[in-house]
Amino acid sequence: MGKITFEEAKEFLNKITNEDKVAIIHHDDGDGFCSGILYYDWCKEAGAEVEEFTYVISKSKIKDFDLKKFNKIIFTDLASGFMAEQLNIISDKEVFYTDHHPEEGVFPKEILTFITDKDGYIPSSRTAGKLTGIKPFLALTGTITDSGDLYAENDEFINSHLDKLGISLDDFKKDISSVISNTLSYLDKNHKKAFELLHELESIVDVKGLRKYADKIEDEIEKFVNEFEEEKEMIASANFYYFEPVLNVKGPVTGIISHSDHKKIYIFASPKEDGKYISLSARNTSQNPSMVEMLRAGVEGLEDGNAGGHPPAAGGMIHAKDLDKFKDNIREFLEK
Repeated sequence: MGKITFEEAKEFLNKITNEDKVAIIHHDDGDGFCSGILYYDWCKEAGAEVEEFTYVISKSKIKDFDLKKFNKIIFTDLASGFMAEQLNIISDKEVFYTDHHPEEGVFPKEILTFITDKDGYIPSSRTAGKLTGIKPFLALTGTITDSGDLYAENDEFINSHLDKLGISLDDFKKDISSVISNTLSYLDKNHKKAFELLHELESIVDVKGLRKYADKIEDEIEKFVNEFEEEKEMIASANFYYFEPVLNVKGPVTGIISHSDHKKIYIFASPKEDGKYISLSARNTSQNPSMVEMLRAGVEGLEDGNAGGHPPAAGGMIHAKDLDKFKDNIREFLEK
C-alpha cells in the first residue's frame, strides 16, 4: 500500500484485535521507548498478544529478532535510512512503519508508512499520542526528550499538555523528562527492564520512583558538561568534543551542551564498548548547515562509516583509526 494518511494509520490500529500477535520495534532513546509503550498499550487494550523489541542503530538487525509468530509489526522512531532495505524480510506480514526522520531508501510496496517529516520536527511520541490517546504525559515526555520543545511546530502540543498537568516546562524537564532519560542511560544494557519500568508509570507522580536509577549517573553527566569548554576542539566552525564516559551518559551530555546555544554546531564523539569504533552525534538547531549532510561528508570514504538523521540532529559511526580523517573531512565540508 505504501504511504498512508493519519486516518489510515488510525484505521490500521483500530483493526487490531485479540486474534493478532503484534511486535513493537522501537528506538532505544526516550522518544522510541515512550512511543513504543503507547503502541504496546494500544495493542494490549485491543486484546492482542504483544511483545516489544528495542532496536539499537548500528548494532541491531531485523533479521536477528525472532518475529516468526507475529502477523503484525509496528515500527516507531527508527530512521528509514537505516531500516528501509531490511524490511523485505518481513514484507509477508502486516507492517506499520511510522517515523519522523526525513524519508530515505526504498520501502517494499507492502509496507504501510506514515512519516511526518513534511510537517516539521514532530517526534514519534507526539504522533503515537495523537493516534492512541493513551498516557498523554508519556507522549509529552518522549517529545521533550527528543528536543521537540526547540521547534515552534510543537509549541501548542507541549503547552496544552503542560497546562493540563499544571507544571512548567522547566520543572517538567528537571523532574520528569531528564529523570526518564537518565534512567534509560543507566539501564542501557537492560532494555527489557527499562521498558518495564517506563511501562509501569501511570502518571508523572510515579516518575519519582525512577530517581534511584537516574541519580546514579548525574554526577558523571555534570562532570563532562563542566569539562566541555576546556576540552572541546574547534574544527572550522564546529565545536568538537571527544569524551570517554564510563556510564552511558552521551545522550544527556549531548542534550545539555547543545541546548546552551542553538546556533552553534556541535559534534560529540565517544568510543564504543570495544574501542574499535567511535560513535558520533551532531547538533545544530538552526539547521544551517544540515547536520546529516555534514556527518555524511565526514564519513565519506571511511571504511564502514555511516551517518543518518535530521538536518538539526544526526548520528553516525566510524572506525577509531579514522578519526583524524573524519576531522579533515568535516573541516573541508565546513570551509566550503
